[in-house]
Amino acid sequence: MSKVLTLAEAAALADGAARVALGGWSFSRRPLAAALHWAAHGTRFDELVVLTGGVETDLLVAAGVPRRVRSFYLGLEALGLGPGLKGACEVVEETETSLMLGLNAAVAHASFLPLALRHARALAELRPDLKRITCPYTGDEQLAIPPLAIDVAYVHAWRADARGNAVWHGHKGADRLLALAARRVVVLCEELVDDVGELGDGGAPADLTEPLVSHVVHAPRGAAPGACLPCYEADWPVLLDYTALERKAVAGWARARLQGLRC
Repeated sequence: MSKVLTLAEAAALADGAARVALGGWSFSRRPLAAALHWAAHGTRFDELVVLTGGVETDLLVAAGVPRRVRSFYLGLEALGLGPGLKGACEVVEETETSLMLGLNAAVAHASFLPLALRHARALAELRPDLKRITCPYTGDEQLAIPPLAIDVAYVHAWRADARGNAVWHGHKGADRLLALAARRVVVLCEELVDDVGELGDGGAPADLTEPLVSHVVHAPRGAAPGACLPCYEADWPVLLDYTALERKAVAGWARARLQGLRC
C-alpha cells in the first residue's frame, strides 16, 4: 500500500502537535522542506525536538512555529547564529546523554531512565524539573530522565519507496531512534524508487523499514540549502546570506524557497 503524501499533507500533521522532532545532523539531511512549509504557512506546535538545531530550527524559531525548543546544541556552527536564534527563544536544555535517555525511555515505555548525578550536575542545576532519586543497589544519586514521546517525527532520506523503506546514506544521526520514539513518522526523500526493500543501499540494511514509517514525501532538494549526500552538498553562500536576514524577513524567505521545490 502506498504511503505517499504531498508535502502539504504531511506537514499538516504537525499543526497543533505537542512534540515534533526533526532528524538529521548539523547541515546534513535536515527535513528543511517541512520546516519551510511550516514557516511559510504559520503552523504552530508546542515543542520542537532536535539533537543539533541548525538552519531548520533557526527559521522555525524566527517564524514563531514552536513554543519552545529542546536540544543539546543550537547554532549554525562556523556561521554563528541566524535571525531566529539571535532573538528570544524558550529552550529546554539537554545533554547528549539526557536526550538519548529520554528517547530510549519513550521507546521502552519506561517511566524514566536513570542518569548518574555525578555526570550531570550542571544539567541538574539548569533543570530543576528533573527528579533526583537514589539507586536501590548502589545508593548513588541519580537523575530520573522522563520519556520524550514524539507525536510526529520528520526525517530526510536519500532514497525511499512508497511503502516506507528508506536509506539515509552517510551520517545517520539518531534518526532511527527518533522514529522509534514517535507515534507517526514522515520520511521525506530525494529519490522515490520502486523498491528499496530490506537490502537498502549496496547490500546494507535499510535504515528504516515500512512498519516504522507512516508516510513518505517525494521532496527532491528538500534538505537544501543543507546537504544530502550523495545528491548535493551544503550551499554555503545561501546559508551565509540567510544569517544576515532580519527576523521579520524569514517567513518571506521560506515562501520563496518553498516555491522552488517540486513536492
